[in-house]
Amino acid sequence: MIFVVHTTFSILALLAGLIFLLPKGSKKHKKIGYIYSISMILCVVTSFGLFNLWGSFGVYHVLSIVSFLTLVIALYFPLFGRKNKKWILQHSIWMGYSYVGLVMAAGSHLFGVFPDWPNWLRIGLFWVFPYFTGSVLIFKNKDNRAEKAAKNIGK
Repeated sequence: MIFVVHTTFSILALLAGLIFLLPKGSKKHKKIGYIYSISMILCVVTSFGLFNLWGSFGVYHVLSIVSFLTLVIALYFPLFGRKNKKWILQHSIWMGYSYVGLVMAAGSHLFGVFPDWPNWLRIGLFWVFPYFTGSVLIFKNKDNRAEKAAKNIGK
C-alpha cells in the first residue's frame, strides 16, 4: 500500500513539476507549485516506509533527506526570504534541483526495467543526463527568468 501511495505522489510531483514550462510568478504557478510541494513532501515521507531494497535504512533514504532539504530551501525563499534581493533566483535554482532530483529518482526505478543494459549506460541515461540537462535548463537565462517572474507576481 505504501508503495502505491509513494508512486502516486511521485507521479503527481513529476507532472506538477512541469510548471517550469509556464510563466513564473503567476497565480497558476503558485497553485501548481503547492501541488508539487505537497506531493514531494508526501513522496519523501512515504519513502521512509519503503525498505524492500535493503531491509533497513539505505542510500535512497539518505537521498530522500537530501530531497527534503532541497525542497525546504526552495520554499524558504518565497515564504520567509523575500528580504533577500535574489530570492526569486534562489527559489528557482533550488526548486529546479528539487525537480532534477525527482527525475533522477524516477530514473533509479528504471534500473530494474533494463537489467541487461550495462551499468555505465543506465547511470549515464538515468542519472548523469538528467543532472546535466537540468543544470543547463536551470542556469540558462536564469536572470532573465527571475526578472520576468518578479513582474508576474500576483498575476
